[in-house]
Amino acid sequence: MALETPIELLKTAFVSYSHVDFDTAKQFYLDFGLNIVEESPDSLFFRGYGTEPFIYHLKRSKTGKSTFDGAAYIVTSRRELERATSVEGATPISRLNAPGGGEVVTLTDPQGFHIHLVHGQAEREADNLDLEKLTFNYEDNKPRKGRFQRFSAGAAPVYRWGHYGVTYDPVNVGYQRMFSWYTEVIGLAPSDFVERDGHTITCFFHVDRKKDFSDHHCFFFKPCKPGQEPNVAHAAFEVHDFDIQQLGHNFLASKNYKLCWGVGRVGGHFIKRNQYLMTDNRSMYWAVKSLTTGSTLVALWSNIMRTVTWSIKTPM
Repeated sequence: MALETPIELLKTAFVSYSHVDFDTAKQFYLDFGLNIVEESPDSLFFRGYGTEPFIYHLKRSKTGKSTFDGAAYIVTSRRELERATSVEGATPISRLNAPGGGEVVTLTDPQGFHIHLVHGQAEREADNLDLEKLTFNYEDNKPRKGRFQRFSAGAAPVYRWGHYGVTYDPVNVGYQRMFSWYTEVIGLAPSDFVERDGHTITCFFHVDRKKDFSDHHCFFFKPCKPGQEPNVAHAAFEVHDFDIQQLGHNFLASKNYKLCWGVGRVGGHFIKRNQYLMTDNRSMYWAVKSLTTGSTLVALWSNIMRTVTWSIKTPM
């Protein structure tokens, strides 16, 4: 049954992964700056210091292979869950057995990735970390006088999960099928396009809140490289500011985690990366991301790397 209008999304919620090396993954995300909410021998829920009851679900792999098990969005009403059940391949509405509770419907995109739609989840009260909003001095305006900005070393406290990306099979699935699904089935809208040889191959999407602003992107897809299988690209988590981001980078480096993309600014809209490879998936910090609406100008890039304004290290 075709939807008359896309499923209305409110915001991002969480990501879910199964890991072969469960204990290593657990330690990594503690060092990354997440906090344990609920734990069992084969399942662990992490939260940030924001209002989400959890933002990362870590599961012990039962197949001998690490997998990406999907990303979740909060929908605007239970009616949206009911509408979602009419999408081909959708699950029935069921109870979300996770911190915060609520109900969930799971959809599957053309490439086989899962999208979890959630309603009725109880939010938590955000932690007050009393993080300073820094005052910056410029060449012609220096408001910070006699005050200093001091920091303590350690893990970067993570506020929330904010975006992710996947790769698709350009031959058997193709760009247009992916684009149509994400804009006609669920309520995402394009923020940036990337072309190759005159053909659009990559798109960055924001939650379509019409006239209300949302993060520049919550999701992107790009074609997988020749010889590679479609997979998740990375999951990205928001931190307070650039200094916290760098402190987190230094802490992870001190633990000898593998850096696969250094700090940089992407597309003029956020400071990214310090992207780390955790045995079998990539996670990254981001800060100061721009907000967008349906009336914001959509950018068209001729090369994916031209979206990187500056960066310490190019991707692996």
